[in-house]
Amino acid sequence: MADLDARQEHRGRLLIVDDDHSTRQLLRGVLARQGFAIIEARDGAEAVRLFEQQRPELVLLDVMMPVMDGFEACFRMRVIDHDQGTPVIMLTGADDMQAIDSAFNAGATDFITKPINWTLLTQRVRYALRAGRLNREVRQNRLRQTSARRIARLAFWEWRLTDDSLHWSDDLEALTGIAGQRFSHLHEFLAAIHPDDRGRAQRALNLIRETEGQLELELRLIADGGERLVHLVGERGGHGSDGNLFVGAFQDVTDMRRTAALVDHLALHDELTDLGNRRLFLRQIGDALKSIAADAGGALLVGWIDIVSFHRHNDALGEAVGDRLLTEIAHRLQRLLLSPDAVARVGGDDFALLLHAPDKDAAIERLESILFSLRRPFHLVEQDTILTFSSGIACFPDHGAEANQLLTQAQEAQRLARVQGRPVVMAAPKADSHAAFSETLALEHALHEALDREQFFLLYQPQMDLRAGRIVGVESLLRWRHPTLGLVPPSRFIPLLENLGLISAVGQWVLEEACRQSCRWTQAGIDLRVGINLSPQQFLDAAMFERILETIQRVGARPASIELEITESLAMQDPASAIGLLGRLRNAEIKIAIDDFGIGHSSLEYLLRFPIDTIKIDQAFVRNITRVQADRAIVRAVTAIGQTLGLSIIAEGVETLRQCDFVEALGVTEIQGYLIGKPMEPALIAALYADFIRPGTETPCL
Repeated sequence: MADLDARQEHRGRLLIVDDDHSTRQLLRGVLARQGFAIIEARDGAEAVRLFEQQRPELVLLDVMMPVMDGFEACFRMRVIDHDQGTPVIMLTGADDMQAIDSAFNAGATDFITKPINWTLLTQRVRYALRAGRLNREVRQNRLRQTSARRIARLAFWEWRLTDDSLHWSDDLEALTGIAGQRFSHLHEFLAAIHPDDRGRAQRALNLIRETEGQLELELRLIADGGERLVHLVGERGGHGSDGNLFVGAFQDVTDMRRTAALVDHLALHDELTDLGNRRLFLRQIGDALKSIAADAGGALLVGWIDIVSFHRHNDALGEAVGDRLLTEIAHRLQRLLLSPDAVARVGGDDFALLLHAPDKDAAIERLESILFSLRRPFHLVEQDTILTFSSGIACFPDHGAEANQLLTQAQEAQRLARVQGRPVVMAAPKADSHAAFSETLALEHALHEALDREQFFLLYQPQMDLRAGRIVGVESLLRWRHPTLGLVPPSRFIPLLENLGLISAVGQWVLEEACRQSCRWTQAGIDLRVGINLSPQQFLDAAMFERILETIQRVGARPASIELEITESLAMQDPASAIGLLGRLRNAEIKIAIDDFGIGHSSLEYLLRFPIDTIKIDQAFVRNITRVQADRAIVRAVTAIGQTLGLSIIAEGVETLRQCDFVEALGVTEIQGYLIGKPMEPALIAALYADFIRPGTETPCL
């Protein structure tokens, strides 16, 4: 194995340049036996032409030649080579020091004196090739780091504690609009901090001056271009003179925080009407319930309003006018509400209201008044449009004591109103809480036995490589088939597994089953990457690495076919430990994916350091990507970072060809979603892999 590695290490294409035929033949004979491919040139001009055409890995170049000497040829090769660092070894006379100096001035990497020591020559060639490859790797890494720093808007700074002098990298002015010379002393930097943040910054700096801890500050700088939000991290140097030096990183997070605020807004608001969505509405109900409990008075009404046969209006008026009609309804509802009432869009043509009133009767009266106002015509496209509504009502405390229960009761009442053809229906009295509690206990009891009784099973959702148009991976998804209830939704039983402390045992079963399935597919000639989600308990288990490695080896799966998926929020709980653990997994050839990227606590600083292979963009940013510019901007930013770091980017939740076209245009490498396939059994995955036709095409991808 060592001999094979040595041959592979030395193998490469060499350009030999010498006007003496016999010397070229000797060089060819010696180096060809070492496994090198040889190109020959008789003079410098021919060498330059061959260098540009064939780009050899190393050049052996004689000094004295007709047409063009070696110095000129070396100089021209360096111009062609730019900063690739292709090694050039020049052949000179043994005592010709001037030629040696001229060789290095022309850009030579090394020299060999004549007569040639053949053993020394092969060693010099091997060393130069290794050095050249290392230099190229260093250059590529430097370019990646520079690009990543630019994208992440990172700069570096030093604070010398003995005289409070500050030094900043050249990125500072580009990030903040302030030249580094203006921050040459600590008091100048403090003067540029926003007054509301200055005291906090001063206290943190004073504390770090007296301790050995680390600094982490987020503050506002008043820059020439306006106010910028910056994130400072740093730590004291080592012993000796470095003990009085504080070094750190400086990140402009202004745009990141704006994007995060926009993401938060989009996560809680409807894009068309800008009303709150279901998530925000439930939060508002919860806040109202707390307020009533504190004040011990008042009534709350939750109303669910549906537009009867809205699709007919949408078809007749067109989608654009239909959207305008929904916006007009939203505006009218907002005008009719009083503080602290709330309105939300909770479905395509469904709205929800939260009304405060002194008592239940007053709340119902207010809702009926609002519904009456909604019956007034909407003026659209030079004509009046009159709508019919069906509504459901749930009141606290008659129909529930928590947010989701009240909203669900109102929705069920609206469905009954629609079936019965009535404008408004009141919810039935709330279900017996004892019965609901008993049902939960029954589920918990059944979960304790589900693993032993083999009631769990895995489905796999396919992932397609956009460039190749092939199925290249799957995500493993846990399902539970209850003997009497049938399929229980994961959203219902997975939280129970976590609460009961069963998630680690079930997670280990998922790991083993997914690895076995990966092994079966490999044996059948099906090359698929199998994604496995890790729970927080699994990831935080001190023995997780050994357990995963033992499982993969025991079932016979290939580590390179396994991809472990963790959420960014989980990784950010203890970034330093996560980096070490993920590094060990990567060294074992296991792939790592960050799941649900963008909805947790994204930090570019740590993303640059995490040893990962894949970023999975959450479907929240894909769902409306064809219509919402902010979502496109977020996906574009994530893919740009991924491309810079050499990562795969998977967009989740792709359901339409138009969404697929958008994410592909933005640089996403793979997609997952109903456009490619729903979660399915292994046999169906195998059939899909064999006969897959990329959506939008007519011929299979062979």
